[in-house]
Amino acid sequence: MIFRFTTALLSDGVPCPSYTSAPARSIAKHRISPTINSTWEKRSIIMSNITIDPDVKPGEYVIKSLFAEFAIQAEKKIEVVMAEPLEKPLSRSLQRGEDLQFDQLISSMSSVAEHCLPSLLRTLFDWYRRQNGTEDESYEYRPRSSTKSKGDEQQRERDYLLERRDLAVDFIFCLVLVEVLKQIPVHPVPDPLVHEVLNLAFKHFKHKEGYSGTNTGNVHIIADLYAEVIGVLAQSKFQAVRKKFVTELKELRQKEQSPHVVQSIISLIMGMKFFRVKMYPVEDFEASFQFMQECAQYFLEVKDKDIKHSLAGLFVEILIPVAAAVKNEVNVPCLKNFVEMLYQTTFELSSRKKHSL
Repeated sequence: MIFRFTTALLSDGVPCPSYTSAPARSIAKHRISPTINSTWEKRSIIMSNITIDPDVKPGEYVIKSLFAEFAIQAEKKIEVVMAEPLEKPLSRSLQRGEDLQFDQLISSMSSVAEHCLPSLLRTLFDWYRRQNGTEDESYEYRPRSSTKSKGDEQQRERDYLLERRDLAVDFIFCLVLVEVLKQIPVHPVPDPLVHEVLNLAFKHFKHKEGYSGTNTGNVHIIADLYAEVIGVLAQSKFQAVRKKFVTELKELRQKEQSPHVVQSIISLIMGMKFFRVKMYPVEDFEASFQFMQECAQYFLEVKDKDIKHSLAGLFVEILIPVAAAVKNEVNVPCLKNFVEMLYQTTFELSSRKKHSL
């Protein structure tokens, strides 16, 4: 059976589920103004009655059915999140293991991705952009502004709700990306799609200066999820990930140091915390430790204590799995060089109070 997508996944006159899902603004109004309940119910009825032409090829039928079900289930989960208290973390409702049926659906999408990953990614991005109310590929998440004026309490709540919806969409989107991107070794994707994933993820690593809204915790949760996406992507597209990270870091280092720049660098570093060294083939192992040496050199040069601590934390996250599996690799020159670069300095720093936990 050949699984095949067209550029527009549901192009055979079948309405794409994400196209009929409620836009962000109507959901916010639904929560604040109950008068639009009937409109929302009509939308839900439309979504629950999606039909797919049974005459299409078997593989295409499976794919379309699967994505239609994903769009419906994702919208239901977003509805649940919108009805919850603003203070409740998104992870309580959306994390893996909370909904076994949805987890299985995402797992099925991963299996399908073996046969049509590029088309599936394009369709996912299309769904993501439409959920955010924009088809602009340069779209990036921005915390919605809130006013401190007591007279604008309703507007502030609406902004927080819209923001919460944006973040819920990101949460679901990342859950799918983490699973389907694992299929890149089986079904390679064009570089433009890889860069689209990279650009979106790294935008979420940017520090939001002065932001302290109700959704602060959720913003950090989403950044961690995008870091997980980068970790998966790095297993098959390491050089692209490395290049993006180095470029972003270089730009920040060229700026005049300030608390915002320091926090931006730390946020960027934390975006790599799910990167894992590939133990084989040896070429990939060497490439990983060449990158680690670049990070080690920055660790030796940087003066800011918080950045040093962030880099040290990154090294720990990356090296513990290596230490658990390493055997003959200890004799590889790049690993020996990395250890020699850091050992003496880190040993001395660990004896100072300001660097102790």
